[in-house]
Amino acid sequence: MITLTRKVDPRFEKIPLEKRLSYGYENLDERVECLPIRRENLTALADEHIFHARWQTWLEQTPEVEKLSTLCFVEAAAMRAAYFKLAQAPEVEQAISIPGFPTVHWNGNRILETGCINPADWIDAYFTAVVARDTASMDSLASFSVDLMKQSATQSDAVMYSLVEVFQAYHRGSSDYGDKLISTIAELRADGDDWCLFVGMGMLETFAALTTDIGYDFNQVLAKNLQLQERYRIEEAGEHRIAVQSFINIPLLGMACMWHDRGNELQVSGPFLPPALVDGRWLDEVKSGRYTR
Repeated sequence: MITLTRKVDPRFEKIPLEKRLSYGYENLDERVECLPIRRENLTALADEHIFHARWQTWLEQTPEVEKLSTLCFVEAAAMRAAYFKLAQAPEVEQAISIPGFPTVHWNGNRILETGCINPADWIDAYFTAVVARDTASMDSLASFSVDLMKQSATQSDAVMYSLVEVFQAYHRGSSDYGDKLISTIAELRADGDDWCLFVGMGMLETFAALTTDIGYDFNQVLAKNLQLQERYRIEEAGEHRIAVQSFINIPLLGMACMWHDRGNELQVSGPFLPPALVDGRWLDEVKSGRYTR
């Protein structure tokens, strides 16, 4: 077993964990009333859910904590996928039905102008759905047009769109998945900035270990990239911010879930990989509505 520890400083001497979490509890308690107020709450609430789940990794992982983190991922997955779905048919009013919330009706007019339809958000949305085992959301995101994504107000480097195409090709079982994987790895190396080398390459190296037979040891690769990406996030945050993204690395957590669901033993442990999210032990209770907040 490879046991990982964190390097990040949560600075609880400045803001105690209890206070950090109190904001999240308040947002969760108001979420049902908040969602219908405006369309962009689909992304705002999803971000708040994941932010709270990340801070919860500093708590003892009791069943209550595990269930609430699971709820955060299940609801965030549905919200993020719904937002992307609205962008696919901007003129069409769609009914958005998320369990536990009132059904709302919105269209996707001018949604590309928000900048929220971009490769980084798509990757987080897809792997949030992987953690939630939300097949419908994964299918919807896998069909999202990359050409449409390129029309967003938020423009990204070309390699970011290639990353999306790799994950979409794998999800759809496309015959060109291997070619896309190899060419995107080459793109990342050629680009050569820190994000490409630490984050982009880390994602694809781990995904290759998961999905191909090239001889990588998945557990070793996962452990290495969790640590490298934590270091990247700490350096990116600098002295005056906390690298909250490093608490849970959503793409790598999603890949750990995929590894588990294939019947493999996950031999990496640590706060980056909450066991209840990896094995999905509370998903039935959350999705059935037996657990909510």
